[in-house]
Order: sequence, then C-alpha cells, then structure tokens
Amino acid sequence: MGFRILMIESEAAISIKLDNLIIEKDGKKLWIPVDDISVIVVDNLKTTLTSRMLCLLADHNVGVIFCNHEHLPIGFYCSYDNHSRISKTINYQINAGTEYYKQLWKLIVDAKITNQYKVLDILGKNPATITQLKNFCTEITEGDITNREAHAAKVYFNELMGCSFSRGNEELLLNSGLDYGYAIFRSYLAKLCVGYGLNSQLGIHHKNEYNRFNLVDDLIEPFRPFVDYYAYSLLKDEEYFKSVHRHSLVNLLNHKIIYNKKKMFLCNAMEEYVSNIAACISKKQFNTEFPDVQQYLGETDEI
Repeated sequence: MGFRILMIESEAAISIKLDNLIIEKDGKKLWIPVDDISVIVVDNLKTTLTSRMLCLLADHNVGVIFCNHEHLPIGFYCSYDNHSRISKTINYQINAGTEYYKQLWKLIVDAKITNQYKVLDILGKNPATITQLKNFCTEITEGDITNREAHAAKVYFNELMGCSFSRGNEELLLNSGLDYGYAIFRSYLAKLCVGYGLNSQLGIHHKNEYNRFNLVDDLIEPFRPFVDYYAYSLLKDEEYFKSVHRHSLVNLLNHKIIYNKKKMFLCNAMEEYVSNIAACISKKQFNTEFPDVQQYLGETDEI
C-alpha cells in the first residue's frame, strides 16, 4: 500500500500519465507515482479530477477525501472492492455470529475507554475522573448493553473541556479539530478495510442501514483518543482553526507509536490493526492488539 498523504489546498492542474499523478503549478510539474499515494485530501473547491483519474486511483486503492468551503471533510471516495477474495471475506463477516461480535465490541469499548482515561492521565486531569473511567471499564458487558461507552464519553469530555462542552457545538474550536481528525482517521481506515477485503457496511456494533461505513465506525473507536489528545494540545491556545492545524492533523497519521511491541508510523499501526481484526473475524487468530495512547511517540524522526 502507498505511504504518501497528499493534501491539495491551492488551485493546480492535475493530470495522470503512466500511472503517475502530475500536479502542475506556477509552471512546475510534480510527478508522484500513484502506488506511492495512500490518501489524497482535496481542500480546494476549484480542483478538478477526471473520471479516468478517479478510476486509476480506485484501481490502486487510493482514498480521496473532499473538503467543503469551511475546509472540513465532507465526502470520501474509495474503490468499491479490489480484494481477490472479497466474497470469502464477506462470508467470514456474516458467519462470525452475534455472540462473537458482542465479545469483540466489549474489547473495543474497553480499549477506547482505557485510552480515554490515559489521555486524562497524560494531561494531568482530575484523578477522581480517571478512577471513574477505570471503573467503567470493569462494568462493560458483552455488547456493552449498559452503554458504558456513552457514559464514559460524557464524563471524559466534561473533564477534558469543562461541563459546558458539547460535541454538537460547531462554534467550539476543538470540535473543528476533532471532526477533522476523526474524518481523516475514518477515511484511512475505510481504505484499509477495502484493501483487506472487509465489507465496511457489515458492522460489529454499528448497524445503521444508511451508513456505508458501519465497520469503520466500530474500528476507529480505540484511535479516537489519539485525535483527542493531539487536537487538544494543538488547539488549546488558539483562536481560529487554520491551515497549519489541518496540515498537522493530516500529518498525525505519520506520527510514531509503539504497537504490538514495534515502533512504527500510526498509519502502519492502523493497517496492522485492521489486518489483525480481519484475521480474527476469519478465525485465523483469536486475539488482537489494540493501540495504547501511552505508547504514542509523536513526530519523532526515529523509527
């Protein structure tokens, strides 16, 4: 899979030739092999992509994120399927069964809440709140029928941002950062699911018939606290959501983490995570490693 994350913010002529993306601006041409590209973020409303170009990108499993006039991700394009055994993988997903998915969802919720209280711990927040979130982890049932995830989220965000904070308030600066970061992570995970033959509509817990990305919305949960921590640190002293902040949130995928006892890029950890989930669903392995926010290393040059 590709490794470059390409962000297009200014008006430029884009074309393709010999499986290369050619970006022309100010009389200069930049050639980028399509195989090197993982995701393209289009954040300029004058950017034009041809259907031929979109077909080539889909054929190489390159995801494309489109942003609106407020510079927030509003749409995602990816290949429909490009896995040689997609029918077999879908059968695994269907046959995994309700009870198995309830067990897996319990593990996902536990990993998410664990990372939430670790974010609060890293930021030096109220120990009593951290203890409360730890207690929520002990109360999670299979399928999370008591909805510890939602209760934990309320307590967590109130501690992180104050009791007046609301995730639905578009005027709050942090919400812009969270929405942007989540959308980037969600799009990247969607691309990975396609690459590993997983049907993103067949969720573990999310079952919305109108949502094409139910599975993605399940798998992203343990990674959300990474965005929370970084967006909070990035925007806490800022007044406006700027281009430099959007660049930084896109580049979060290229930050380092220790995952499964190995130092790697966060985007590579996501790929290994999706691979492990696919193997678990197909019963080729029986456990998976979840990301640990305390193993986040940041934008270090070492790998």
